[in-house]
Amino acid sequence: MPSKRNLIAVLALLLTFCGVFTGCDTGSAVDDANLPAVQNISVAEAKALIDRNAVSVDFIILDVRTPSEYAQGHIPGALNLDYYASFEASLSAFDKTKTYLVYCRTGNRSASAARLMLDNGFAAIYNMQGGINAWISGGLPLET
Repeated sequence: MPSKRNLIAVLALLLTFCGVFTGCDTGSAVDDANLPAVQNISVAEAKALIDRNAVSVDFIILDVRTPSEYAQGHIPGALNLDYYASFEASLSAFDKTKTYLVYCRTGNRSASAARLMLDNGFAAIYNMQGGINAWISGGLPLET
């Protein structure tokens, strides 16, 4: 039978290990909350964002579809930057302090593009869920 002294030593050792392993990740939840994130928004929210920023030079609508998709119709005022053609390399030409609304056909490419933008230091990024298909379904205007 172990002595009382040995039992106390083992318990102290176990408590030390528990403290070490549970105390290693201090503050990560708080730090994560302060990191910028992509804001996924609906078509209605995107339209409201566009309307609120209609005259702002600090707001950019970015269509990440191919040039042929873009030519078939796009959100009025949108710039085209093809996600499949050196998208990440082209980001250096854009101002990281501006606000960007990013969209594609269905929302998949734009989600990836928005994530790349975030990883490259852009802070204010909105991804329009559902893409241009949802925009068209909502009866909203296109430019060709």
